[in-house]
Amino acid sequence: MVEPSAAPARTTGAPNPSVSVIIPTWNEVKYLPTLLESLQNQTRSPLEILIADSESTDGTQDMAEARGALLVPGDRRGPGEGRNRGARAARGDVFLFIDADCIMPPDLLDAIVAAFDEPGVVGGATGFMPARGNLVERALFSLANGYQRAMTLWGFPHNAGYCFFFRREAFQALGGLREDMPLNETHDLALRSRSLGRFVILPQTVQTSMRRFRTYGYVDPEGIRRLDDPVLRDGPHVRRTIPPGARPLTEPGYRALRPRPRRR
Repeated sequence: MVEPSAAPARTTGAPNPSVSVIIPTWNEVKYLPTLLESLQNQTRSPLEILIADSESTDGTQDMAEARGALLVPGDRRGPGEGRNRGARAARGDVFLFIDADCIMPPDLLDAIVAAFDEPGVVGGATGFMPARGNLVERALFSLANGYQRAMTLWGFPHNAGYCFFFRREAFQALGGLREDMPLNETHDLALRSRSLGRFVILPQTVQTSMRRFRTYGYVDPEGIRRLDDPVLRDGPHVRRTIPPGARPLTEPGYRALRPRPRRR
């Protein structure tokens, strides 16, 4: 178990910045080992791996510590709070946040460090595709990736939340993630980062589990990820699917859905 500390290992301006990997978890013993294995296969080693666990009961904590990760336990208050909790304990120059059911490509940490060689970059995100997804699932994810990249290029940074990263000082200057937002807090963080510099989308892609989509149906990917969060899952919710002709709201930075009016 690790106690929170604000002391960084190095300054982010160092030529070889250190990376802290922060993983929020709640009952992830089935998926977390695969993510940790992909971390072991990186071409660059992280400074540390922090598991911000929220009262798991399936052995997640014991498994994580047995594999050398640092445990940062806390209450079940949602993934935003878990990520912030992990960031407070992290010592690295760069914070990498990734969901427990993702798989990283082996060059991801190197690509993240290289991204900060570009002028003005304060953070960014990766692409995301379904692990063992079928043709329709891969097509839907491809559209979501294109939307994320296009909106970011047009000056409205998007961050679906599967895997994203920030300079330590930028994340702290922004006050971290908003814990009062049950949805879209990662988009909000990306949008607010415009006040400090550039938010970029890397060409690297993480694979993510399709468990939530196949359990709850297809809605906005950011929202469906949150249905597996204990704060929302333990409360009443209704299974929703995308209605025919649904389209995104026009407000930049958010991905809620509304139905297209039907012609009479």
